[in-house]
Order: sequence, then C-alpha cells, then structure tokens
Amino acid sequence: MAGLRKRMIGLSQRLGFLPLRVRNPRPKAGQQVVHFIHIGKNAGTQIKRVAEALGPSDPKLRIVAHGHDVQLRHLPQEAPYFFSIRNPVTRFTSGFYNRKAKGLPVRKVDWSADEARAFATFEHASDLAEALFADGTTGQSAWAAMASLRHAGQHQSDWFLQRGAFLEVRPPVHILRVEAFESDFKTLCGKIDLSQSALPKPDKAAARVTDYADIPALSDKAIANLEHWYARDVAFYQICAAWIDAQSS
Repeated sequence: MAGLRKRMIGLSQRLGFLPLRVRNPRPKAGQQVVHFIHIGKNAGTQIKRVAEALGPSDPKLRIVAHGHDVQLRHLPQEAPYFFSIRNPVTRFTSGFYNRKAKGLPVRKVDWSADEARAFATFEHASDLAEALFADGTTGQSAWAAMASLRHAGQHQSDWFLQRGAFLEVRPPVHILRVEAFESDFKTLCGKIDLSQSALPKPDKAAARVTDYADIPALSDKAIANLEHWYARDVAFYQICAAWIDAQSS
C-alpha cells in the first residue's frame, strides 16, 4: 500500500494536482548551491555522478541534481541552475532503445502495457520514425507509440513551460550541449568554480550509453519525420545554442 501511495502522489505532482517537492538545501557558510534541471536522455547521469562526487559536505559548491519531473518553474526564485540539451533526433533514438531495454543494465523498469504494444509494433527506432504521419492505422500506431515512451513523448522545451523568456528573464549559469559536452562543461566549471577534473571518465553502463553497432541507421525519411515531430525542440535547441555562442563572444 505504501508503494501505491507513493506512486499516486508522484503522479498527482506531475499532473499539477499536488505541489512538487523540490530539494533546496540551505548552503553552508561560503558554499554555493547550483541546481541541475535533468532533461531525460541528455547526459544527466554524468552530471549526477559529478554531484555525487562532490557530496553535500563540499565546503565550496553543492550541485543539486533533480529528477526528471522538476522543471524550471519548480525551482526556488533566483536559484542558480544549469541544464543540458541534445539534438532531438539522437535524443529520440537514445530514449527509444533505453526503454526497449527496460532501462538495463542500470536499473530495470518493466514496460507499461502501452510500451509493450509500442515495441510489439515497432522493432527499431527507424521503424517508428518512418511510420510517423502515415495514413490509417500505421500512423495512429506511431502516434500512440510516441506518446507512450516517456523520453520520446516529452519535448526538451517542456521543462520550461510558462517560462518562455527564461534566457532573458532568468538565464541559467550555463547550458551544456551533449554534442559539445566537454567544452561546455569546461565553461561551466569556470562559472561555478569547479575543477574540470570533476568530470568523471566515460562509463557506458553508468551513463546508459547504447551500442548502436547492430541498430539500423535512421533513413532520410525517418530524420525528416522526427524533425517535423520535434519542430519546437529543433527551434529550442537552436535558440539555446545561439545563447551559448553569445556568452563566449
């Protein structure tokens, strides 16, 4: 019963029926607290490893790495924060195979009934992407699958709902691009007084990196469909990338 109650509370918080509890630790004397907004499938596991390595007892800096449900609007007003972004097409592929593997080898999360139907219909990410916008039941099944897979169904811009002008009104400390992670992390380190050596060495298991050796590449049609499906995320990525470039100019 306790487990069911916890899941119901979590669902009610995500739907907005109950306020989301957000960790906001009080900094120690001379300590800076920086929040990390964790957008799924955007190298967040690496950032969490950095936060864990620092620990809450670090005298100079504490990174609070939140779960996937925490959006910018949930953070305390004026709390410094950062986040990471990713090309929507590669993020979709990563999310598809992460759920197809049920989160393994890191943590097993069984499929929902909707996910089971999605993977029974579409073996590969390319199959699902090519079926988007198709006529009849094929397109309907593709829509249902996209809505059933969490990281595929959520847009990166969803984490900034009701905060459309955040880059001007409440800018982040920095933004990390998965495609330029090391250089962007270096810039972040300079802004929050963190040693670049804090970046952990790559760990495929810990970072949930998918081996794409035996996975069909996305066709031109699949890529075009995904860029259409994620049009607002394509724009969001470009806006964030332009902001990053402006910081270094």
